[in-house]
Amino acid sequence: MAAAKHNLIVSRGEDYSFKVTVADSSGAVNISGDTFKSEIRRASGKPLVASFTCAVTDGSAGEVTVTLPRSESLKLDAYVTYNWDIFRVQTDDTSTCLIKGDLRVEGDVTDISNLVT
Repeated sequence: MAAAKHNLIVSRGEDYSFKVTVADSSGAVNISGDTFKSEIRRASGKPLVASFTCAVTDGSAGEVTVTLPRSESLKLDAYVTYNWDIFRVQTDDTSTCLIKGDLRVEGDVTDISNLVT
């Protein structure tokens, strides 16, 4: 199955999150015990720039919360477009790319550097 294409826009320095529901033609898929991994790179095969954290929030409903904390979004250069994807690794070790796309970073206007620890 081909991964869904979904482009994101993130403001540099913000905490960003969204939910993904894993489903098939019958509805939500039980993902209890599965793991998810999501990374941001300038292009495929390039060094890792930042990572999303992925947490299964309701396994029986197929729900995953994907978060880019401020500490990670600060690693991204403003006005640059990166690539991102999210992989599901099932308990039988089968891996599937669920979503991929471009991630565009907007610049921050407010200086938050003194707020970042």
